[in-house]
Amino acid sequence: MTYQEAAERAFGKAVSFDPQILRSYDHDLGEMPRPLMALIQHRPHTVVVARSAADVATALSLAERYDVPVTPRGQASAGYGGAIPSRGGMVLDLSNCNRILAVDADKNTVDVEPGVVWEDLSRALAPHGLDNRVCPTSAPSSTVGGWFAMGGVGIGSLRYGSIRDSVLEIDVAGLDGTIRTLAGADMEPFHQTCGGLGVITRLRLACRPAGAILPLAVRLPDAAAATRFLETLETSPAVYSASLVNAGYCALRAEAEGHVPAIASGFLVSLALFESQADTAEIARLAAACGGELLDDAVAAMEWEGRYYPMRIKKIGPSALVGEFIVPLQGFVATAAALTAALPGDCFGLEAFAVCGGKLAVLVYILDDAKTLLYPLRMAKAMIPLRLAIRHGGAPYATGMWFSALARTIYGQDKYKRIARLKTAQDSRDLLNPGTISGPWLPFLPFINLSRCILWATACLAPLAARLPCARRRASKHPGATS
Repeated sequence: MTYQEAAERAFGKAVSFDPQILRSYDHDLGEMPRPLMALIQHRPHTVVVARSAADVATALSLAERYDVPVTPRGQASAGYGGAIPSRGGMVLDLSNCNRILAVDADKNTVDVEPGVVWEDLSRALAPHGLDNRVCPTSAPSSTVGGWFAMGGVGIGSLRYGSIRDSVLEIDVAGLDGTIRTLAGADMEPFHQTCGGLGVITRLRLACRPAGAILPLAVRLPDAAAATRFLETLETSPAVYSASLVNAGYCALRAEAEGHVPAIASGFLVSLALFESQADTAEIARLAAACGGELLDDAVAAMEWEGRYYPMRIKKIGPSALVGEFIVPLQGFVATAAALTAALPGDCFGLEAFAVCGGKLAVLVYILDDAKTLLYPLRMAKAMIPLRLAIRHGGAPYATGMWFSALARTIYGQDKYKRIARLKTAQDSRDLLNPGTISGPWLPFLPFINLSRCILWATACLAPLAARLPCARRRASKHPGATS
C-alpha cells in the first residue's frame, strides 16, 4: 500500500493532497523573503486535520512507517517558523482538536485539547467561576497547545509566570503511536520545542478564581522610572498583570485608530488589578515615588480593552518588522537606550510584559512595506533589538525554526542536553518538526545550519539596514514618537 493510499484509508476526507490547500499551510504569521523560503521545503505534500488524540497517534505512526516528516500546527499565530515545514512532508493540523475535556472547579483545573483557543477557554471557564491564569495577546486566535509548545509569556505573567508554570500535566503522542501522560520535570523537554519531541494531545491547566479586574494606567518619564515602578509591583498581591508601551507605540496606535496619543513622551504602564484587593491610592503613591502619574480611567480602560490587538498598528505600515526578546529588568534601561541610538531613522513601537522573577518580554515593532525593493535588506533590522538585548543579559523569546541555532541560549545548557538526548533516542531520523531543535540545513551544503546563516547574515547587514529608513515615513506625525 502506498503512503497516499494509507493516509486516505486512515483519515478519509480529513487528509488532503490538494495543491491549493497545501499552499495555505506553507507559512505562518511572519513575512519572510522568498529567497530565504526557497532554501527550505516549506510546502507540505500532505495535510491531516486531526479530530482526536487517536488521529494524532495514527498520523504519527503513519509518518514513522513511511519516513514522512511531520509539522504540528495550531493556528500558526507566531512568526518563528515553528509551524512551517522545512522538509515538506505532512502538516498535522490540530485546530480541530479543540474540546474542553473536563473542568474541576474544586481543584481550579481544566483539561483541554491542544487546539482550544484561549479566548474561548476563558468564556467556557466563566460559568465555573474560573478564568485563565495567563494568556497571550493573540488570545482570540492562539491555541493552548501552540503557546505551550512555543513557551509563552504575556497577560498575567507578572503574577503567574509563563505558560509552563500553569501546566500541570500533558499527554504526548510519539512516533510509535503511543500516548504518554507526563507531569512535573518530565514535561520540561516538551515545553518550547514546537513539537520536535512529540505532539501534545491534552493539557491540564491550573486556573485562577474569576473576579472583576480593575485597569489602571500610569505614565512614567523614562525607562529607568518605568523599571523602578515595575520592580515595586512584583510583591503586590493585588496586581495581576503589567505591561508597558513607549510613546512611539502610542503614537503609531493613535494614528492607526484616529485619536490623540495617550502619552506624548516616556512610557505608559498598563496595570490589571484584582478589584477586590485594589488600592488605587497606593498605586498612585508608588507611581509618584518613581516620578510618574496615574492617568485617567478612560485611558486605563482603553488599554485593557485593547490588550488583544497589538498588531492594529500594522495597518498603517502596511507591514511590520518585529523583534522579540526576554531581558532582565536591570538590563531594560540600557537596551531601550541602545535601541533608540541604533534606529535613529525609524519610529519604532515598543511593547513589553512584566514576568515574575524580574524579567520583561519585549516586542519591538518597526513599520515597513514588504512590497518595496529594499525590504529584504531592511529585514535585518528585526534582529537589531535581539542583538542589543543579548548584550544586556537578554535572550530570544523562542526558537521555532529561525532561531534554532540559539537553542542552547534559550533552553539553557542542561535542558538543551536533555532535549538532544531524547531527540536522538526517540527520533533519530528527525521526523518530528525537523529544523526546530537542530537545523534546518542548507540543501546544497547539508552540513551548514540555515538558522546560523540567518544570524550571521543579519549581523553583517544590520549596520547597513539601520541606515535605511523603512518604507513608511520617517516618523509619526505625533510628538514623542521615538521615546
